[in-house]
Amino acid sequence: MNSTPIQSAFLAALAATTLIAGTVSPALARANDPAKESTAKQDDQSDKAMQKKYCVQGPSTGTMFPKRECHTRAEWIAATGQDPAKTKKN
Repeated sequence: MNSTPIQSAFLAALAATTLIAGTVSPALARANDPAKESTAKQDDQSDKAMQKKYCVQGPSTGTMFPKRECHTRAEWIAATGQDPAKTKKN
């Protein structure tokens, strides 16, 4: 089989490109793992949930205006030991 130097160089470049693409593809597939993305998303959502403010209106004496107390979820849990997101609303 008689091949010219240009054909040989082309085939060598094609083979090298194929080998590189074959080794890079699995690495890229692992980088876009949906399980890792969902875990990161859940962590982000739980952080946002802990920073959300919950307000409670309590009775106040001597005024017609109710007293309103607002804290983040983490602050309510630390202060009262109760999770405001899981309490029943009347």
